[in-house]
Amino acid sequence: MRKGERVFRPLLYVEDSMKQYITRRILILIPELFAITFIAFIFYSLMGDPFAELRANPFINQSYVQYLEKAYGFDKPVIVRYFFWLSQILRGNFGISAVTGEKVIDLIKRAMPITLSINIFTFTFSLVVGVIIGFFTALRQRSFIDNFFTVLSYIGLAMPTFWFALMLMILFSVKFHWLPPGGFMTPGMENAPFFARFLDRLKYIVMPFIVLGFGGLTGWVRYTRSSVLEMLKKDYVRTARAKGLPESVVLRKHVFRNSLNPIVTLFFLSFPGFFSGSAIVEQIFSIPGMGSLVIGAVMNNDYMVAMASLVFYSTVLVLSLLIADIAYVFLDPRVKFS
Repeated sequence: MRKGERVFRPLLYVEDSMKQYITRRILILIPELFAITFIAFIFYSLMGDPFAELRANPFINQSYVQYLEKAYGFDKPVIVRYFFWLSQILRGNFGISAVTGEKVIDLIKRAMPITLSINIFTFTFSLVVGVIIGFFTALRQRSFIDNFFTVLSYIGLAMPTFWFALMLMILFSVKFHWLPPGGFMTPGMENAPFFARFLDRLKYIVMPFIVLGFGGLTGWVRYTRSSVLEMLKKDYVRTARAKGLPESVVLRKHVFRNSLNPIVTLFFLSFPGFFSGSAIVEQIFSIPGMGSLVIGAVMNNDYMVAMASLVFYSTVLVLSLLIADIAYVFLDPRVKFS
């Protein structure tokens, strides 16, 4: 065997295994999405007429409602209607809202930036700060700072989001009148200069940021602390210390790096929370984001909006699971694609 073959064969084997694994997982995603959308479609079909709101509106021409029913296959059996709806989704036609009469894709485009502007900032803050605090509390196990953040973490994980949001609203909006109780922008500020709009929106997102950031922060502290404590008990860490390696080297190369494996995996698993994690908070603070859009669609039986949101969330979820699995294999060489 030539020298080059010994070096490159394992790399080619890993690459082929990775391609096979990714291909297999992608092929599995297709029936998964099909099953999710089919089951949800059947349940939504049992909820009644999705165009009842439009039909009851005296300002909307009833011939237009009949046109929509025929255009989207509501004059056909459920199974035929599902495949008709699926064919429209594959063409990029998400339909028209039965409540507002707007295109669903326009509603999503309007709500998505609002949700992302809140969630990405709060998620990044809670992740970075939570990992740092979790790492240092694990190194100071049973100290005052460890006990303090442990109790704080349990409070954050156990405290209902809606209750915390209502308490902040009562305190800062009702009692002291420091912050607006809800909304996302003061009426009339749409055409204001950028810095003025930024300051205006800032006062609206303070309370949602506290609610989402506190819950996420306490979770990451607990996850990181548990992962670091587990790494500190490993035999290779004891061996590295017995060899006389500096503590900073042991922590950096053997503890912190390996403890990040489950954290990175959990990060990708938490990615769908960018879009859906703030649904309750958006509803409480009257923020017109994706969470409010989905909850409003379900409450008003807005069939097209609810199904389009389901397709979007399901796709993000299954892709996040795929990326998490692939990332874990790359981070942990003990796990094989086969």
